[in-house]
Amino acid sequence: HALKAGKSDSRSVQVNTPRQVGELLILIRPESEPWVPEQPEKLETSAKKNEPRFKNGIVAALAGFFILGIGTVGTLWILNSPQRQAAELDSLLGQEKERFQVLPGRDKMLYVAAQNERDTLWARQVLARGDYDKNARVINENEENKRISTWLDTYYPQLAYYRLHFDEPRKPVFWLSRQRNTMSKKELEVLSQKLRALMPYADSVNITLMDDVTAAGQAEAGLKQQALPYSRRNHKGGVTFVIQGALDDVEILRARQFVDSYYRTWGGRYVQFAIELKDDWLKGRSFQYGAEGYIKMSPGHWYFPSPL
Repeated sequence: HALKAGKSDSRSVQVNTPRQVGELLILIRPESEPWVPEQPEKLETSAKKNEPRFKNGIVAALAGFFILGIGTVGTLWILNSPQRQAAELDSLLGQEKERFQVLPGRDKMLYVAAQNERDTLWARQVLARGDYDKNARVINENEENKRISTWLDTYYPQLAYYRLHFDEPRKPVFWLSRQRNTMSKKELEVLSQKLRALMPYADSVNITLMDDVTAAGQAEAGLKQQALPYSRRNHKGGVTFVIQGALDDVEILRARQFVDSYYRTWGGRYVQFAIELKDDWLKGRSFQYGAEGYIKMSPGHWYFPSPL
């Protein structure tokens, strides 16, 4: 019997046959008879079809929020990725970017490697004027050598080294003395890892052993090539070349340029240079005409050296 608005309605149904009544699916069987095997599956399927539709809506909404969240996080990651920040720095450096190398660091900072002091100052001014709000630092080889040397003087005061080279900033090369080095292979590996930790922009730090004889030999060969008068003084832990004599301005400039070039290669820890200038007592007094020359010593007194 089905009740409708206070009255009943009688219908006949077959046993073990599903019957839809409103939102219900009804199956009737005699107590003594088993269920038809297919019916429970049909009932289960029908029940699933009649689950409240709002559940599907909740699932869809949650999925939408999840996808939206992933998209937002992904967008933020792309905008703040090292590659994107490096591209922003490149754009900020403009046409001069070829003079620099932008290096993402392991400390989430960007490093701008400059080739010299002039480029370093220029890049720092560009970052300041451009209002770049990310963590960025301009570095160069000389400043990094000073920083690393300060650390080495504290933790490895007896280490006999030359210099750190940045021909490839991601893979710096550290020059050690072959003759004066007493570290084992394992100790050198540990030192390499510590140096890498000091330079977050470096993927690795290669330690190379260099000969002291080569370092001193290149210094002496350079002085001879520049035709500069010098004397050599060997001492414990190094060599000093003293450039001496009555040098004119051109010779002094030439000496300075050579010394600077040498230090950029070998540093100044093993080979050092000193300049001892001597007054030229002939300056302002000598005259040369062809093959003849003389020096005016005093009024009425001339000196004719051979040769002048």
